[in-house]
Amino acid sequence: MKIILVLFSFLFVNFSTYADGHSDKIHLEGFGAWSVNVINAGNGNLSVTYDGLFSGVAMNGTKFANNSSVQCVGGLTTSKGKFNNETGICKFLFANGDTAFTKYKGSGEVGKSGSGTFEFIGGTGKYKSISGSGTVTRITIQAAKKGFSQSKNIFKGNYKLN
Repeated sequence: MKIILVLFSFLFVNFSTYADGHSDKIHLEGFGAWSVNVINAGNGNLSVTYDGLFSGVAMNGTKFANNSSVQCVGGLTTSKGKFNNETGICKFLFANGDTAFTKYKGSGEVGKSGSGTFEFIGGTGKYKSISGSGTVTRITIQAAKKGFSQSKNIFKGNYKLN
């Protein structure tokens, strides 16, 4: 199950901010839990898919993504315990019902902390034309329940409401 822990910290960013050309920095930290499906072909060769929830807290005076709810769905394939093809999409739901979406990609080694990148791809309401990108750092945490992965996630970057 350590394999799964690494994989899901690319999951991600909660958003709440203002529309009309506003831009600012993102620094979001929080915790997530991911339901995991794994096919283990032996010798560190795995196929992994996951679906999970994340919520975070805006840090260091930033406000974007504070206390929103996020669902992320993604997957990857490992070869000898390493991967460079993790991809997925996250939906960020704000208190007012607006949404923002990111796609992400990452690489790493099963059972270890890692990092990746994210990019905004759209949304609804005031986030309809959001743009921006950044990095995400994943710190693995031992999962409390079999079939799940848990992690602390740290997102840093920039956004603009076009």
